[in-house]
Amino acid sequence: MSWIFFSDFDGTITQQDVIGTIMENFAPPEWKDIYTGLMEGKIDIDVGIRMMFNLIPAEKLESIKEFVLDGIKIREGFGELLDYLREKDIPFVILSGGLDFYIYLLMEPYLDKIHRIHSNRLIVREGKLDVRFYYRCGVLCKRNCGICKPYVIENYYKNHTLRMYAGDGITDLDASQFNDIIFSTGGLEYYLKKLNLRGKRVIKFETFFDVIKSIEEYGEGISS
Repeated sequence: MSWIFFSDFDGTITQQDVIGTIMENFAPPEWKDIYTGLMEGKIDIDVGIRMMFNLIPAEKLESIKEFVLDGIKIREGFGELLDYLREKDIPFVILSGGLDFYIYLLMEPYLDKIHRIHSNRLIVREGKLDVRFYYRCGVLCKRNCGICKPYVIENYYKNHTLRMYAGDGITDLDASQFNDIIFSTGGLEYYLKKLNLRGKRVIKFETFFDVIKSIEEYGEGISS
């Protein structure tokens, strides 16, 4: 049996939403209405992310990087989860609607244990921060996510016979439907109740130690 573990980044691997935290500290107040619309599904994710980052002058980028390294915390047990998955020969893949610049900054100590990172890309355009999107939504998803997690899963990892996914919110709904075991934190469980997830397991977690324990309890078929 071929297993794989996918994870969202903001609010899942990290203890807080990175984009929201950056906006609180570097963007003018109008970012809040955009963010609310995005979280409520009234603004497409790709549109909302671009609108928010367009509010920030490019000259603030280095300060943002320093802020991210100093202020963003990784969820407890993350390093141990990566070690555990490597021991079991289970690839760990990040699927994030966030941005490459802060993901790679925060993941630098762990990169040798991460199979691949799929995310959006920060660019500078006309003196402002902007976002370039890859893996656009198609027939599998209509949300205009920026990065279409179902597309990535089905086009790059469809041969894995058991898929696990960790997420925390509304942007993880579509990806959850393409996985067998969903590890839920934050508000994801609330959103999942609106879906028909027959045949799938939803497991709540607070730390990645909880995830390791759940995999151990489930995975008699995992071989070292």
